[in-house]
Amino acid sequence: MKKLLTILLALLILVGCSGGGNNGGGGGEAAADDVVIYQNENVRKAISYAIDRVSVAKSLNDGSVAAEGIIPFKLASNPDTGADFREDQGSVVAYDAEQAKSFYAAACEELGKDNLTINLLYGTNEGDSVIKAAEQIAYFLEEAGFTVNLVSKQKKERLSLMDTGDYDVALTRWGPDYADPQTYMDLYVSYNTSNNSGRYNSETYDQLVQEAEATTDMAERWQKFLAAEKVLVQDDYGIVPVFQAGGAMIIRPTISGIEFHSAAVDNYRHIVGKDEVTLVTNTDIIYLDNQYATDGTSFIAETMFLAGLTELDADGNWKLDLAESYEMSEDGTVYTFKIRDDANWVDKNGDVVRTVTAQDFADAFDRLISDELASDYSWWISDVLLAKEWEAVDEKTFKVTLEKANGIFMGCLAFPSVFPINKEFIDAQGDQYATSADTMLYCGPYILDSWTPGYSYEMKSNDNYFARADYDAAGTAKKVVFRVLEDTQTALMEYEAGNIDTVILSGEQVDANKDAEGFINRLQGYLFYLSININHYE
Repeated sequence: MKKLLTILLALLILVGCSGGGNNGGGGGEAAADDVVIYQNENVRKAISYAIDRVSVAKSLNDGSVAAEGIIPFKLASNPDTGADFREDQGSVVAYDAEQAKSFYAAACEELGKDNLTINLLYGTNEGDSVIKAAEQIAYFLEEAGFTVNLVSKQKKERLSLMDTGDYDVALTRWGPDYADPQTYMDLYVSYNTSNNSGRYNSETYDQLVQEAEATTDMAERWQKFLAAEKVLVQDDYGIVPVFQAGGAMIIRPTISGIEFHSAAVDNYRHIVGKDEVTLVTNTDIIYLDNQYATDGTSFIAETMFLAGLTELDADGNWKLDLAESYEMSEDGTVYTFKIRDDANWVDKNGDVVRTVTAQDFADAFDRLISDELASDYSWWISDVLLAKEWEAVDEKTFKVTLEKANGIFMGCLAFPSVFPINKEFIDAQGDQYATSADTMLYCGPYILDSWTPGYSYEMKSNDNYFARADYDAAGTAKKVVFRVLEDTQTALMEYEAGNIDTVILSGEQVDANKDAEGFINRLQGYLFYLSININHYE
């Protein structure tokens, strides 16, 4: 979800604020006297102070909680005291309706406007909670004085509008890729031109984040991150945190083994209880290409039909996967992996194409950072893994040299962006690579058997995955179907009819089903926030 590029020159950029309506474009057709300048600090303050985050979270009735900053609850702990980041920091946001009106009036005066209009972009196929949250946010902004046009788009188009900067204010989310504040802090540095959609630009913030990531003193690193969050949210109002998502759902009691992670990707590899399981998802896969994907739904699917050097267990701890062993240098900067002899690439039919080699991992690292791919996750190599060199020493030996010792290195190898690739197959497929189940190769415990966009995607057992015999001995599902059901009422009816084995709940469904067998309500790592397009022009 981001790539590090050259810092953009700061521009005075205007955002369109009229037109759009419920299905309008990203910025609408702005009349000259209606333009809102989001570089105006009072505009951003008015937006932040206007939102009653507690009310928004409660209205969703799914276990969501009000955000207190950009770092979610239960993500990271103080290296000295063990205290949660939010406990150390406290809240860096505030709701004050009168203050919001005051900031709004000051902004109107400074901009020479009688009223200010915001186009609020949100995703229509991202769950009922997103729609309800957008409506609630619009209500509070209007209470402060703004006129709000709700701009509803499918997720893929919402992301595209944000990527191109064609929006005013967007309700968006980020799920932590690993359990460290850096996974959020990196989003808003000025040189991150992918995820920093609103082009927030602060030398102070950049310096704090860079200093935090450069130091080997973990206590100092922690304090730098605390200070950086205050600059972004409390001093500059660069983004507006709103709520941390809950996860109310029912899992059929006859199945178990779904591994939920507060950071990184949830794991559906180890479901037991039935040979064939049908799960519900409210969003479809966007990209099958694990190095081009940026969304959680795609990543979850990719961790099933692909595999990495490591994977995460039910507790979020790493264990070896396609690597059968590894060695680490005494200073913690050089890792040498032995790839399993029985790690295989298979086609859609399950036939072995060839074994997985060390070169496949080297090629994956090379491709991820290549200008040709232009992956939004190119930064994973340098900023997360801290890798500076990598090579295939021989057919089954892969060596990685780090800039410095990195305690999260092994766990972050379980992320799909750095899974191996079969370069000759990709080259042969050209533009057709990863556009369907037939134009993929597989090295994980499952094979993508079919994908009907907007309806379902189905996985079947990969009998040539090295641990498949262990999976079968444990009674792991041989077929896993994901049904795409955006409407939660339809999904609940399908669950009650026995057609699906999980259902995501929202609103009144939560209270109505909280005593149902298999009901869970967990706090997820996803932070929903408003991305304010500070530097936008049409």
